[in-house]
Amino acid sequence: MSRPFAWLKRFAIIAVGYITAVLTSILVPVLLIALLEGVEDGNWSIIFAFDWLGSFPLAVLTVMVGALLIVGPAILVAERLSLRGWFYFAVTGAITSIAFGVSIPRSAEGFVFNPGYLGFLATAGIAAGLVYWLLAGRKSGHLARWDLG
Repeated sequence: MSRPFAWLKRFAIIAVGYITAVLTSILVPVLLIALLEGVEDGNWSIIFAFDWLGSFPLAVLTVMVGALLIVGPAILVAERLSLRGWFYFAVTGAITSIAFGVSIPRSAEGFVFNPGYLGFLATAGIAAGLVYWLLAGRKSGHLARWDLG
């Protein structure tokens, strides 16, 4: 396999992994809310109340761009240093999710420390990090090793 093709293939795998992780980071909170509301009240209509066609694509685009500013350097470090452990990607996902979540203004009062909200963000980030690891992170840096040989 030629070197440019190998790098293009790796970039495509990273992009697919990142997009899937972003979708996971959005869908996990929706499912957690649905489960919490559904278990509590027996009412599953919250899933159907979400505006899947209107706000979901905008949420995906917003998270993709905003989170890439935070997690992009972490992905580059993982590729450069061949970091392949699931724990690295889970922690990176949690940190990214928390940092991105608290940076979004929700009210005029600004950020109020809420451990439940931070745990909610961390759970979504860990799930996203593990999905990225499954799709792209397990092979981080294998092209760097190939180039040296």
